[in-house]
Amino acid sequence: MSLCPASQSQDTHVNIFNLTPVTATLAIVSCLLSASTACANTISEQIDAQVSEAIKQHFLTKVPDSRLEIRLNPVDSRLKLSPCSTPLRVKLPFQSGQRITAKVSCPQPRWSLFVTGQVQQYKTIVVATTPIVKGSRVSARHLDLREREITTLSGDYYQRQHDVVGRVARINISAETAITPRMLAVAKAVKRGDPVVIEARRGSVSIRTDGVAQEDGKAGETITVINSRSGMEIRARVIAPGKVQVP
Repeated sequence: MSLCPASQSQDTHVNIFNLTPVTATLAIVSCLLSASTACANTISEQIDAQVSEAIKQHFLTKVPDSRLEIRLNPVDSRLKLSPCSTPLRVKLPFQSGQRITAKVSCPQPRWSLFVTGQVQQYKTIVVATTPIVKGSRVSARHLDLREREITTLSGDYYQRQHDVVGRVARINISAETAITPRMLAVAKAVKRGDPVVIEARRGSVSIRTDGVAQEDGKAGETITVINSRSGMEIRARVIAPGKVQVP
């Protein structure tokens, strides 16, 4: 695949027969330099286009519903790169946050180089709209879905508000901050000393009685409770806030 024109275009055509020998020589050199520059620009543009496309495929495969901004550093103009007779090969061996490096190689004629740049990836995620105090339970009024740059986030993020509502803030969270799992803890459904409803099932029959939790517990955990009627201490699984079930 040739990237450069075999002959000069009409825009650079000069009738050398109407010029003096010196002027004609200068005109020929000028035309050759123009053609060389055009060729170099064409190769550089091809490299930029194929590296950008490889970066898009790489990032959009991981996060399909996102928006990319790619800024590549220019290829060194001092490099004398011959036109590649086959499609360029692009690999992405290094990425750290927004920084990325691409290795571009040509099989025939054989040459390779590295292209560096920056990539910003934007996605609509869950963000705090108001400050959330450490230890408080997160509610819907604290949250909104907004576009944020995600390559610099430390850890994962949330795409649905209901995955966050009901959890407890482990740290103070400022307004406009993207919510990550590290900031949250699962809220305790039952706390020590809380009154609870003890439920026991026997086939299709459900028996309920009152009790008092003797431990903190999250949904799914088994804790000790005291049956308020009998005074007996039993083990029961937390199934909802204020509700436990005897196996």
